[in-house]
Amino acid sequence: MPIKALIIEDDPFSYETFRDVLDSIESDIEVVDHCTTVKSSVAKIRKYSPELIFLDVELADGSGFDVLKEVGTFEAEIIVTTSNDKYALQAIKHSALDYLIKPISAGDLKSALKKVGKKIQKKEKVKDEIVSQKTASGSKAMNRLAVPTSDGLIFLQIADIIRLESDRNYTDFFLINNKKVLVTKSLKEYEHLLDEFNFIRVHHSHVINLNHLVKYVKGEGGYVIMSDNSKVDVSRRKKEEFLDRLAKA
Repeated sequence: MPIKALIIEDDPFSYETFRDVLDSIESDIEVVDHCTTVKSSVAKIRKYSPELIFLDVELADGSGFDVLKEVGTFEAEIIVTTSNDKYALQAIKHSALDYLIKPISAGDLKSALKKVGKKIQKKEKVKDEIVSQKTASGSKAMNRLAVPTSDGLIFLQIADIIRLESDRNYTDFFLINNKKVLVTKSLKEYEHLLDEFNFIRVHHSHVINLNHLVKYVKGEGGYVIMSDNSKVDVSRRKKEEFLDRLAKA
């Protein structure tokens, strides 16, 4: 299957040059669209859910990093493309897979795409592992969750998970006994997977286990206190859904 890619580049010459290089090499990349502004980029990412984004940093109406902040949690791998090397630290902070200086050579692009292929292949393998585990045991019978970390797959007892918190394209799992695990997948990946086990998303950055809920404090959105004494905000947008879920408990 081809890798769906979105190109964010506001300079026409740089875009055409990049497309020439991309078209000249053998790859599985399918370019779904080309964006030139922060606003259009955010809209197209939400529309296409690309697996790969070629991200120019300096756009006419802002920064490529503004795009990532606006979109929030998403699944795409990021390859930063820029004519200036001063953004390397920001690229690392935003979990960019590679950082290419313009004019981009065919060799550098091939190397970057090789990394993308390996990363996506690894994601699919982990996803298949989770799905097969769920299918084999029956979703209600499943009491362990396979999660990918930098060291490989680990298996967590679902009952031990207190809450999940988004960390850019990764997720922090907070467990009983003050344990914490950094998982190399986004929060969105687990929101629906854990829904039937009494988990609910209460904020764009937080999913909580209602079995570990101790207290809800009213407010504009309010907040909850969990069994580990952590405080988690409930967003205004999620408040009604959260209270409905509590009423049915």
